[in-house]
Amino acid sequence: MERVLRMAFSALIGSKYGAVVDARLMAAALIEDCERMTRHHTGIPQAAKDDVFAALNACREANRERNRVIHDTWAARPGDEKVTLQGGKAPHEVMVTPRTLAEVRAVVGQLASAADLLAASMPPALGPGWWHVEDKLRKELGHDFRNDQGS
Repeated sequence: MERVLRMAFSALIGSKYGAVVDARLMAAALIEDCERMTRHHTGIPQAAKDDVFAALNACREANRERNRVIHDTWAARPGDEKVTLQGGKAPHEVMVTPRTLAEVRAVVGQLASAADLLAASMPPALGPGWWHVEDKLRKELGHDFRNDQGS
């Protein structure tokens, strides 16, 4: 899903350099930024915007579930239990529920479905070549710039 979000981000910006910015963004920020760009993009018809918004909402929900699986795993205790998590502006209590393998697989399916939905919503919004924008800089440089250490 993050790969499709990065492609959508660069396509919405309309520049190969969008990939430089999106390399440092996590999924939640990518979703939020894609929503903002879609909202203000003057070249996308409203019906296509509505489909992109629906796809981004599916990404948000899938990412929320993914985060619960990942973060609850390291915080899990026997049975359902509230734990205090440090982070953000203040610690907060969260109900941690262990997940079964079937539940984890369902979240993986939700991530894949959200990615597919976003990929399907982009051609009506930005045309069939939308996904090429993100890879242009990488192809020009001949390597993945995300691995560069400040050079």
